[in-house]
Amino acid sequence: MPSKIRLALIGIGNCASSFLQGLQYYSEDDSKPGLWHVKVGGYAIADLEVVTALDIDSRKIGLDVANAAFTRPNVAQKHMELKPIGVSVKKGILKDSLSSHLRNLIDPLSGSEEELLSALREDSVDIVVNLISSGLDDSSRAYALASLNAGCSFVNATPSVVASDPSLSTRFSNSKLVLAGDDLLSQFGGTAFHKGILDLMHSRSITILRSYQLDVGGGAETLNTLDERIRGLKREMKSSAIAVELPYEVETVAGTTDYVDYMQNNRTSYFLIEGRGFLGSEARVDIYLRTSDGPNAGNVLFDLIRAVKAAKDRGEYGAVPQICNYGFKKSLGTSKLGQSQAAFAVSFVG
Repeated sequence: MPSKIRLALIGIGNCASSFLQGLQYYSEDDSKPGLWHVKVGGYAIADLEVVTALDIDSRKIGLDVANAAFTRPNVAQKHMELKPIGVSVKKGILKDSLSSHLRNLIDPLSGSEEELLSALREDSVDIVVNLISSGLDDSSRAYALASLNAGCSFVNATPSVVASDPSLSTRFSNSKLVLAGDDLLSQFGGTAFHKGILDLMHSRSITILRSYQLDVGGGAETLNTLDERIRGLKREMKSSAIAVELPYEVETVAGTTDYVDYMQNNRTSYFLIEGRGFLGSEARVDIYLRTSDGPNAGNVLFDLIRAVKAAKDRGEYGAVPQICNYGFKKSLGTSKLGQSQAAFAVSFVG
């Protein structure tokens, strides 16, 4: 029987809230609808165990993580009451200046790197999952280095350059640890949908002329993306991920355009894709997609965490391509969406 996968969650925001709800929901019965893969690498959802939780918002520090999951500014939908798990949120670390949007949203309280390292070691963490806000690049790197020093594998859901840094990947590999990232690709979010439509049209011999994807949403992550530097970073990541689907260059733009408070953790993505088919006839997709960010992340995180542990079990270290290409926008190489999913399935689902 597989041993428990001991997790540290960094950033108890909306994604962590949905993750924790999904962990309780599917651990009780993984035959319930909505779970993408029941087993990955031989591990079930019930094999995941959160043993450490860290955040920099003083309102969450000291709370059981089950309570912190629903503490402001979190706005992820509450699907169920979470049972306390006896894990109190500890102080995380902050190595960056907060954007004006985040400064108005949270009450920051940072701990030390020594405290972080001690927590990871004392709790015998297998995998650290980085769910902090976009744009905190120095903080994400500090968490990755602390994980490396503590002997933990690392999953980077943020767009900060971590797994795509060859030098850092080599260090994890030399330490016989797995590094996965960067910028989580949601189960059925705007980027995955955009890539899928482009691939379908191309496979049917439609020549793509141009496309765009514009997102409007609520929640702290969308608000933080209004910062021009973070907006630009996310736009570059999304646009590059989408461009991989075609063997020729096309003008493609994708990114967050605005924040609407009452949308909470929900998002609406608008798409326009223009192409030409037989005899130059027009083929045009003009559509919108409504999703919820937290649940959209949960399924993929479940798969990635179990794959990271399975890869380490069998002696695969560093940035494993089948994992990075499957679950992140900043992929390693040029694998299309369908190819990445197929490679992951062969390697870890069976």
